[in-house]
Amino acid sequence: MSEARVRQEESPYGFPAETGRPYLVMSIDYLHSEVRDPLRLPKDFVIHSLRHTFGTRLGEAGADAFTIMRAMGHSSVTVSQKYVHPTPEAMERASERWEAFNQKAVANLPEGEKRQLPATISSTVSEAVLVSR
Repeated sequence: MSEARVRQEESPYGFPAETGRPYLVMSIDYLHSEVRDPLRLPKDFVIHSLRHTFGTRLGEAGADAFTIMRAMGHSSVTVSQKYVHPTPEAMERASERWEAFNQKAVANLPEGEKRQLPATISSTVSEAVLVSR
């Protein structure tokens, strides 16, 4: 394991310096510009852009605001909500997971109690199930 990785595991900071304390913001900005400038990246591509991209991609991958809050160290879920942008596809996947969860819950009911619960009725429920209620 690299020495830098060992330092990181022993420190609560994401990018600990050799001292185990966090790098100064000026130092990180300088190191970032040392990489950004030769690549001719725009000056407005600051180090915070990487953090924002991380949060946004985490949200796009389906992480909820609470998971993003923990991953990014936010003090409030309200801050993390700006990284969650539900797309039509994400809404559809959530609906499918919800339907599968409900079907599993109904399947796990004792045989005499199997019925579709009012909150889980969907267009896929047959009339026979509805009549048995």
